[in-house]
Amino acid sequence: MKITTESAKKAQEDAEWAYDKAMEKFYYSMLEVVFLRIKSHLSVKGLRKVVSIDEKRSNNENVGIEFSQRTWEVLADAWTGAEGVAMSKIADLYGLDLSDLDISKIQSHHEKKNDQNHSSSS
Repeated sequence: MKITTESAKKAQEDAEWAYDKAMEKFYYSMLEVVFLRIKSHLSVKGLRKVVSIDEKRSNNENVGIEFSQRTWEVLADAWTGAEGVAMSKIADLYGLDLSDLDISKIQSHHEKKNDQNHSSSS
């Protein structure tokens, strides 16, 4: 297979589109796993707190929206560190060096995500 600049750019674009779609699904899965993990460790007092907050969210749309926005920010922040470690370790498995990566794509992707986060929370 002959790899050209154009085919590499197309592969990057296809992977970025698929990444964005997969991340949405992944965040919902991660959210469910984390909430279930927290709830599986709750004491009676802790369960009361969770139920109280959940009731406030149900009864006040603004509280629900704010809670959701903060939840997505926490998930994105937590994932960024884990994603970087995983990428580094998998890149090592492939024997990739820094020169094998298009760093501008990594920077522009994170800048794009930061811009989206700032505009969605405004």
